[in-house]
Amino acid sequence: MKAAFGRVSITPPINGTFPDFFFQIEGVLDEIYARVAILDVGSLPVVIVALDVLGVGVAEMIDLETALSEKVGISPERIWITGSHSHSAPILCPIDLYGGFSPYLIGLKTRLVNLVVDLLQKLKPISIQFGRSTCNFNVNRRRIDENGNCSMAPNPDGIVDKSVPVISCRNEDGILVGVFFSYCCHPTILLGPKISGDYPGWAQLLLEKEYDSTVALFLPGVFGNIRPHLEGGDSFRLGTESDVISCGQKLAEAVQDGMQNCRDLSIDAIYAWRSKPQLPIDKPLSNDELDYIATQSIESQRKNDTSRSWRDSFHIAQRQWVQQVRLENAEGHRPSYQTYTFSRLQLGELNWVGLSGEFFLEYGTYVQQLGGSETTLAFGYTQGCQTYVPTAEALMQGGYEVEAYKRWKQSAPFKPEVEEVVKEAIVDLINSRP
Repeated sequence: MKAAFGRVSITPPINGTFPDFFFQIEGVLDEIYARVAILDVGSLPVVIVALDVLGVGVAEMIDLETALSEKVGISPERIWITGSHSHSAPILCPIDLYGGFSPYLIGLKTRLVNLVVDLLQKLKPISIQFGRSTCNFNVNRRRIDENGNCSMAPNPDGIVDKSVPVISCRNEDGILVGVFFSYCCHPTILLGPKISGDYPGWAQLLLEKEYDSTVALFLPGVFGNIRPHLEGGDSFRLGTESDVISCGQKLAEAVQDGMQNCRDLSIDAIYAWRSKPQLPIDKPLSNDELDYIATQSIESQRKNDTSRSWRDSFHIAQRQWVQQVRLENAEGHRPSYQTYTFSRLQLGELNWVGLSGEFFLEYGTYVQQLGGSETTLAFGYTQGCQTYVPTAEALMQGGYEVEAYKRWKQSAPFKPEVEEVVKEAIVDLINSRP
């Protein structure tokens, strides 16, 4: 196997333009990057991109994929693009009133394409090792009361994944040149006001500082219902800059531990698959229900401090969503499904499965159980950032994630059958053969 690793800064501005953020920018806490790994066996490379961004929208993702594919002649299913989902990083996906297409995205794309072209000329023989460790600052964020209703609060009894899978790559001299690692936890310690990669960004930077010849790529876990728990209390608190640095350090130490407890991998081929399952959505709300949402949004906006830009954007977006759904109802154009992207890479005995939205962890554990928990890795926010995909049980319980479809311009919540459809699509993907 041959490989090459590199990174390029994507800290704004690019092309003189700042992208969207959930906050008014007051500087930069840490530089953010596009990191790239190219793995090649038998002249059939795969390109793996890790972006320090909130997420990349479906249309924006197609734009990036197409630019890379056409420039270097690699098919899209062999191009993996992930976003770390840091809430203190650029928004490159359509949520609330925000979007992705801008001079900033054009500049990011140019830098990314140039980096990939350069790295394809620098492929060198490597060895690969695989290990695991653990990290403990995450927790399930859906607390269910005695009536079965959900609130956003720490649930230590809920599903959680504390594992840290680590794939290290060393050159012929045994020097670490690249490392992939993952963790299952929303990067929501900070919400600005400084630009930051949150805990994944700091973990990458700390590893790159410790091993100055390496590029560290964070691959986001399936953490739709998991977030940081900074203290052992009964509620979540706002994070601080010291919190994000501390959690980044803990994750970096877990990665180092994983590299100390690893085994060699033999990879004689890399295979890639992709599917586009259609996830079923329910009937839209009635006009009376839509009018109620619009009224509540107006009242809430008047009560809140609208100097917080993301809240102002949220309320305006809610009313625009109501208009969208009413128009769809009036014209009889009611969508019955939402298309997602599922991807799979087989690297020797390792299987990577990527899901294109904010999927609940239960789907990630299903992927691992089906493919083999020791050798199967599940990732979210891969090939696009779309709304939460809850389980059938969670759809009955409600909660933020169940209602967030409005922020993503989806006309209605998912049907309970969505769980069955997702699992069937995962089975088909896992069972694909060369």
